[in-house]
Amino acid sequence: MKEKSSSKKFIYGTVVLMIFGLISKIIGAIYRIPLTKILTAEGMGIYQMVFPLYTLMLTISSSGLPSSISKIISECYAKNQIGQAKRVLKTSFVLLFLFSIVCSLVVLFGAKHIAHIQGNNDAWLGYIGIAPAILLVGMIAGFRGYFQGLQIMTPSAISGLIEQVVKLGFGLLFSYKLSAKGVHFAVFGAVLGINLSEFIALLYLFIRYQFTKNKHKIKNTDLLLLSYKQTAKNILSCSIVVTLGGLIMPLTMLIDSVVVINLLKKIGLSVQEATALFGLQTGVVGSIVNMPVILSLSIATSILPMISRMKAKENEEGVTIYASKAVLLTIIISLPASVGVFTFSKEIIMLLYGKTLSSLEIAYASHILQVASVGIFYLAMVQVSSGILQGISKFNIPLISLSIGAVFKIVLNIILVQIEDVNILGAEFSTVACYACAFIINVVFLIKYRVLKLDIRIFALFGISLSIFVSKYLFNFLIKNNINFYFSLFMIIFLVVILYMIFVFLLYKNMLKREKKTKKNANI
Repeated sequence: MKEKSSSKKFIYGTVVLMIFGLISKIIGAIYRIPLTKILTAEGMGIYQMVFPLYTLMLTISSSGLPSSISKIISECYAKNQIGQAKRVLKTSFVLLFLFSIVCSLVVLFGAKHIAHIQGNNDAWLGYIGIAPAILLVGMIAGFRGYFQGLQIMTPSAISGLIEQVVKLGFGLLFSYKLSAKGVHFAVFGAVLGINLSEFIALLYLFIRYQFTKNKHKIKNTDLLLLSYKQTAKNILSCSIVVTLGGLIMPLTMLIDSVVVINLLKKIGLSVQEATALFGLQTGVVGSIVNMPVILSLSIATSILPMISRMKAKENEEGVTIYASKAVLLTIIISLPASVGVFTFSKEIIMLLYGKTLSSLEIAYASHILQVASVGIFYLAMVQVSSGILQGISKFNIPLISLSIGAVFKIVLNIILVQIEDVNILGAEFSTVACYACAFIINVVFLIKYRVLKLDIRIFALFGISLSIFVSKYLFNFLIKNNINFYFSLFMIIFLVVILYMIFVFLLYKNMLKREKKTKKNANI
């Protein structure tokens, strides 16, 4: 019964995170359309220049700690150590506050110098605006880690939606109001909206915590096993490797924000042209790629505490079952998304940005998206495989795999971006290579530790996903016969999704039958 309850929690939590995460990403993608119109491609480039350092500071201040909080609290509840779990939360907030305030001050006082190094001095005001959000996100991360450790995913999901809705409304309002003063002031307005969104999300999580904190009572037999000092050491020892692993990609993206624009300038592009291309790659294309990836991130978020709980109970079979389910679900979601975005890259850009970008910008963005689409599958698999490895306390492997991938990315960037005919596409090629490398290393170790057991028939998913290419011919046929562009695109997407879901259902049903038959034969 307990196993069924855990399975239901995992599925429910994953589905909740997926639904709310997808809605949030759709809102985020919608937000980018009018924001691009207000800021222009150059403004989006400045806007995106701010985010690599912002993401890096968030990683230093709060990225590793939520995963550690989630893992440790999950283990505490598996062992009925309720008092220790609550001590973990209190200690975590002190650590998060200290790290976040330092990172906020670094961004605040280093704004002008950082913008100068990046090659566009106009970015400094965006850094001033984004600095307070680092502290707010740090506090949010603590609450999310706590709830995720309890396998309660709804607060994380709703707070994420709140962030997007508030950012959509107030980010656009502030950006529009300040746009008359110049592009950099419009960017400043957009990041002010982010601050407000994080504050309201934090307020929601705090209220939610007040309603739930007394549900688990501390019993007399529940001894506080560790002092606050020991608890802090335990959290830091668990989070430091996760944080280092989390630092890899933000550091790489920060290097991108410095290297890519300067390399583009080196091959003859102006500052405005280079910044605009960088804005197309990271802002326009990045927001589209991140939409399907949020689904795999939901799986990774749910699987970590589940694997940790199974490991704490020394249930090795449970670890293998849930790890395999997570990987299978990730393949089912990310593979057709990757193929679909590759096939309809130009149509997706036209659908979302047809009235915002010029025809030349649409052409550039389409090519970038086509390359980036390949990375959707690899990034999704890296996220989930890293979550599983962290769940079984193999924190160093995701760190090593991403580090090796990041080295590939940096080297390929320097080589490819300087080729005039490749230019900005080189940055995207290198990103795909980075995630592909990390994915291969993670999977090798998952197999080595025997936590992954997949039915060979899942490779049929690759075949059915490739059939999406055929749907493009049907789409072109409809367009040639003067059928409305939007209607044709939505009809094709709907048809492909329905057929794919039917295939997955039949495949999964067949796999369940085989599993039951195997168990029956084993009992005999």
